[in-house]
Amino acid sequence: MIKGLREFLSDDRGTATIEFVLLVPMVLTIFFASFESSFYMIRSVMLERSVDIVVREIRLGTLSNVTHKILKQRFCETSALVFSVDACVAKMRVWMQPINTATFSMVTPQRYCMDKSANVNPDDPPPTGEFAFGSDNDIMLLQICLLEEPLFPTTIVGAALVGANGNGDDENYGIVVNSVFVNEPG
Repeated sequence: MIKGLREFLSDDRGTATIEFVLLVPMVLTIFFASFESSFYMIRSVMLERSVDIVVREIRLGTLSNVTHKILKQRFCETSALVFSVDACVAKMRVWMQPINTATFSMVTPQRYCMDKSANVNPDDPPPTGEFAFGSDNDIMLLQICLLEEPLFPTTIVGAALVGANGNGDDENYGIVVNSVFVNEPG
């Protein structure tokens, strides 16, 4: 029995398998986590760019007859990583209000992106107090929140993004972009 145990302990066949089993999950975890965080950053930057483009159009008055739905469509159309404009519009929330320049008191936008417990129709106008175009020379506060699905929801980063969104949604994370601009007279 001791001889068999010595032979077993001195046998070095299969040692590469142990190394593989221990290292590959760590390497794949790092790869997936870095890919997920990189894609989150790319989505965030593309949404920021889209908001900058559309806010410039709003500020200069080049958009005519703008509604809440058209504004959401413009944000989705100018974003480079949107695969479906209709799906983007359905997952986006736009909050815009003028800032009172006498007191500079602002209405705080709601923290969550979208209440998934309610049936949300993207064609419906936003609730009262959530969206206003303001008038000439008004300072406007704009917040856009877009819900996106993680590429790898079971990885550490994907699960952390979904868990930290605070919107009661277990499948998506929110990308929030804020902008402040002045309505040009015109």
